[in-house]
Amino acid sequence: MALWSAIITGVIVLAFSTLSAFLMYHSYLDTIDNEMEQFGEDLVEELDDQGRYNQKELVNFFDLFDDRKSLHLIAVVSPDDETIFQSSHWKEHTLELDKKRSSYHQTIRHDEKDWRYARIKENRWQIFVGSRLDEVSEIQEEILGAFAIAFPLATLLAAMGGLILAHRAMKPVKLIARTARDINAQALGKRIGEGHLIDDELGQLTKVLNSMLSRLEKSFNQAARFSADASHELNTPLAIMQGELETALQRETISESEELLLSNLVEETQRLKTITRSLLLFSQSDAGNLKLESKPFDLSSTIQALLEDAQSLDAANDLSFKIDLEKRIIAHGDQTLLRQAIHNLLTNAVRYNHSNGVVGISLHKKPGLLTIQVSNTGPGISPTNQNKVFDRFFRADFSRTRKHESFGLGLPLAREIAKAHGGNIVLVASNSEKTTFEFKLPTDKLK
Repeated sequence: MALWSAIITGVIVLAFSTLSAFLMYHSYLDTIDNEMEQFGEDLVEELDDQGRYNQKELVNFFDLFDDRKSLHLIAVVSPDDETIFQSSHWKEHTLELDKKRSSYHQTIRHDEKDWRYARIKENRWQIFVGSRLDEVSEIQEEILGAFAIAFPLATLLAAMGGLILAHRAMKPVKLIARTARDINAQALGKRIGEGHLIDDELGQLTKVLNSMLSRLEKSFNQAARFSADASHELNTPLAIMQGELETALQRETISESEELLLSNLVEETQRLKTITRSLLLFSQSDAGNLKLESKPFDLSSTIQALLEDAQSLDAANDLSFKIDLEKRIIAHGDQTLLRQAIHNLLTNAVRYNHSNGVVGISLHKKPGLLTIQVSNTGPGISPTNQNKVFDRFFRADFSRTRKHESFGLGLPLAREIAKAHGGNIVLVASNSEKTTFEFKLPTDKLK
């Protein structure tokens, strides 16, 4: 806005100065032309009464006209086309004689100076008059000089004014942007202030945005509450089902086929419980109500225990584990949730590996940051799917099998837990040889 104000003002000032200089110049020329016309008429009036003068007196008379300051008498041609006078300064000037042509004016160059030149026909007399344009040129240069100073000054003032106006005009827009930037799942109740806005386009836009935010907050809260309530309500019946199935498995009277059926049902019930718990954690995280029971614990020992579980998860593949853990790193956080996040990473590393593959895990404390890296050999993640691995319920084609028992919530849940602790989980790299995830936590969460 400031730039356009400066450009528009500059163009206007430039056009105005050019037009003003042009009009002033021609106004001065008109004034000079009128003065020369009046001069010619006065001279002819005197010449018509020339009987009063002899030839010598006429020459002296013309010399008096020739010495005028503003006008210069160039020549006088009688009705008989006799040049009875020609100024000594214009001896080499060719007179344009034409009995039929009327008076005319033009600007010419004579003696390296600009002159306004006129031939005036009056009562068959032809009077040739000239006026130097030095004064006009000086005035024109002064005007152009004044505009040359005014042009950058006006452009600068316009730019400053445009900047001030733009700042004032954009202030409500900045407020809208700042408020929108601050709105998230934990601050859906924020609204854009309307007190300082007038009922213009921005004021109406603010009201529309606030109304939209209210509707979104209501819909989000309803969805989060439904998800949390549904997950919570499912926990009890699933726990009862699992208990009853496990009790039924312990009976001595069941057949082998019934035992297999009950075992499968227990397994599916456990899967439902895991999904339900994940959905509950997601709903709490989305609503900003994920409660962390922070306390100090030995993160190194926790990861070591998780490794023992991972090593027994898929022993048939004969996986080897490459372990690089710093000892006795004491973390302050929710041990259960952090354990869950690391467990999800290790479980994926084991499940999506190949026979005789390698699972790698490292734990290092760096200045300002704690880094856990989990890697595995295996088929890798295709480039088209790498930006989707943290999407909820996303599963690559090879994971959509009962063998891996994946339901696409492990990595998204691990990332939500990491973010709740002020950290993050990222996919470092994935190719046909190796896939690496990195779990980062700031050290202000650690001790």
